[in-house]
Amino acid sequence: MNEAHDKKLEQLIDKMMKETVVESPSIDFTSSIMSKVEIVANSNATAYKPLISIPVWIGLFALIVGALVYPLFFSTTETGLLSHLDSNVMNYNPIIEKLSRLIFSKKMIYTAVIFAVLFAVQVSFLKVHFKKR
Repeated sequence: MNEAHDKKLEQLIDKMMKETVVESPSIDFTSSIMSKVEIVANSNATAYKPLISIPVWIGLFALIVGALVYPLFFSTTETGLLSHLDSNVMNYNPIIEKLSRLIFSKKMIYTAVIFAVLFAVQVSFLKVHFKKR
């Protein structure tokens, strides 16, 4: 059954191939395709535009530096809003107390460090891979 079906299919394909005419591209086919490629290459849709612009980065940097420098030069002895809070409530944190009692073995620390290094290597390889693409 399969051989008969294959033979009929082959005959049908041979008949269709005889009836069709071989088409050839126009003379300026290559130049028209290349002109379209150049238009796509020059379009603004593929231009790189960062998510966070440079002025925003500069503003964030200035804000962080200002927040770090302000207390150094302009320290005040006045009482603020946080001076009325009980310091014992802020110092006692049961989660931090439990985490401070954790002890990690050397194997665990080595595993975490190796994992972090390999993760960083993988990220750098993927960055290069997607940059080439």
